[in-house]
Amino acid sequence: MALRYPKNPRFNRLQMRTPDYKSWQEGCAHDPSMLEWEGVYYVYSTDTFGAPSGYQIRRSEDLLHWEYVGPAFDMEDRSVGYRRGNGEFQAAYDWCVTPLSEVGYGVCARKDGTMSFWAPHCVRGTDGKFWLYFCLTGYFGGSKSCIGLAKSDSPTGKFRFAGLLVQSPPGWRTPNAIDPQFFSAEGRSFLVYGSYGLGLYVIELDPATGLRKDGRTYADFSGKRCSFAEYYGTNVARGSLEGGVIRYHKGVDVLENGKWVKKNYYYLMCSYGSLSSVYNMRCGRSENPEGPYTDVNGNPLVCSTDIGTGNKMLGSFRWDGAPVDFFCPGHNDMFVTSGGVNLISYHCRTNYFIEKGMSRSTNFHYLYLSQYTFNSDGWPVMNANRYAAEEIQDVTEDQLLNITAGKFEAVLFTQGVNSVRSKRVILHADGTLNGAYSGTWKMYGTHYISITLGEEEYLGVVMPAWLDDQTVAGLTVTAMGKTSGMALHLNSTNRI
Repeated sequence: MALRYPKNPRFNRLQMRTPDYKSWQEGCAHDPSMLEWEGVYYVYSTDTFGAPSGYQIRRSEDLLHWEYVGPAFDMEDRSVGYRRGNGEFQAAYDWCVTPLSEVGYGVCARKDGTMSFWAPHCVRGTDGKFWLYFCLTGYFGGSKSCIGLAKSDSPTGKFRFAGLLVQSPPGWRTPNAIDPQFFSAEGRSFLVYGSYGLGLYVIELDPATGLRKDGRTYADFSGKRCSFAEYYGTNVARGSLEGGVIRYHKGVDVLENGKWVKKNYYYLMCSYGSLSSVYNMRCGRSENPEGPYTDVNGNPLVCSTDIGTGNKMLGSFRWDGAPVDFFCPGHNDMFVTSGGVNLISYHCRTNYFIEKGMSRSTNFHYLYLSQYTFNSDGWPVMNANRYAAEEIQDVTEDQLLNITAGKFEAVLFTQGVNSVRSKRVILHADGTLNGAYSGTWKMYGTHYISITLGEEEYLGVVMPAWLDDQTVAGLTVTAMGKTSGMALHLNSTNRI
């Protein structure tokens, strides 16, 4: 059967920030999370300088092109109310407000009543309302933060305050109460949260209200009426990481001892490293919502520098000859559409504007989506191209060779933090591979592939994709090292 390829998605041209925030499209979308409702997709993202405070909401009907809708919260001209103590999010503001004289810079909840919200997540609640989990912090680089819940009858708001869930004081003695992500499975609901310092934590929620199931407050913790673990929850990843998201997948196909079996896993993704220089996305999994979450080697996720454990799914890289690179991708959501498409939404920077002499900064975050699926070990593998409505489908070895002539560009990630540039390889009909790397390869099952380079075997899948840097449809391979946990990506090419 002939393969079905995506058509040219004609992505919107990437733009630098302009005063007209309504025209930003995919631009300036920091920490994006997704929602689907009545055939329309929504993305909620962190406050960005130049747009109204209270999160940005974007919408799309095709998952390819996005337009600005408005802010999630009604914060316009409300700073006076917060200064006087009668703002709607007053409890969050009072916890986080910080005098500029206290830290000198980076204040996010100011004495003048202004504030900046970070990293939202919105879901359809069991009460028929839309639940938007928000976080507010006192200042950049500090742990004085809180996570709350706001609700609305519409996915576009305006969202009204419903309560606080977690609070963290300054001093890094507790988890940093930011980056909330809701997840549910098997009749239970949870929140994963945290950033840097002590890592990521999970608390259980009341599925009827979206608030804490145990009803505990910070006063209970500070008054020693509950323990650290009872208030802050279960630690699922440690160290300098952030942006945790957990997604439950039931019935994942796994090849064990030559037979395909179905497995159920909770997958945890998060981001490691400096936000502006080496950001990259990591993954672990567990059979239980509260862990332990481990990588391909059975190691728990931990990061104490810019690297660490956890399978590395994507970092900074460039397809050879591409004008636009993928720089510091991260802070993602894992989302499954009503049609069963697995998507990772994330923000990505680029060096393009610096290289063109148009800017001295890479501080523009663009909303990207990429499709993910699972290799034969049941690990998520991620298409290293922007989603273009491609379909996961059967691909044979003959099709791969006939369509591509075996010519590919390869991006191979390591624990190193430098940006990776693709290198050229050729897959031959005799199962060998040469070029920049040498090894062997084989296909099996419906669309699975094994590539061995040296002593490492990479297990992945072959799928059609839109290769935007070449302006053509082709085939892509996405694979994960069985022992290294490092991703290998291949794009077909005619450049060799």
